[in-house]
Amino acid sequence: MATLTFEVWSRFQVAEDANKLLYAPVADKLTYNHTRLYTVECSGDESAARAYLRGVLVDPISQNVEESGQPALTGELLCISYGIKKGALDLEKEAIMTNYAGRQGLSFTLRALTITQNIYIFGEGDKAALAERFCKDVCNPAIHTWSVR
Repeated sequence: MATLTFEVWSRFQVAEDANKLLYAPVADKLTYNHTRLYTVECSGDESAARAYLRGVLVDPISQNVEESGQPALTGELLCISYGIKKGALDLEKEAIMTNYAGRQGLSFTLRALTITQNIYIFGEGDKAALAERFCKDVCNPAIHTWSVR
């Protein structure tokens, strides 16, 4: 069994004012960028699985992808990673798995797929207080799980 990761983000993305993520602005001069992290458990032909997933998850013209498992962006004050709780409807995941199920003769099996949104916050400030504030406004405890690094 292999674990493949694909952290995908727009080539045209520029850091934006992080206050756009909050209900009420903070005084700190913070910016943010976001990525989407796909973590896939698969068995069988790993190179075929990687090629299939790159074709489904990444637009090579407008997106970058990091496959090493290392964070795609660096220099952040903090990064919030959040995803849909198990059992909650995740339309993107359903679409990817439906696409996979509709394929015939693949030399690999997708065992599990997890999709995580990463919000990289850049700037200076009280990391703990800012993490709490951003998590409160970005993440919905009814449907999301999250972590901060």
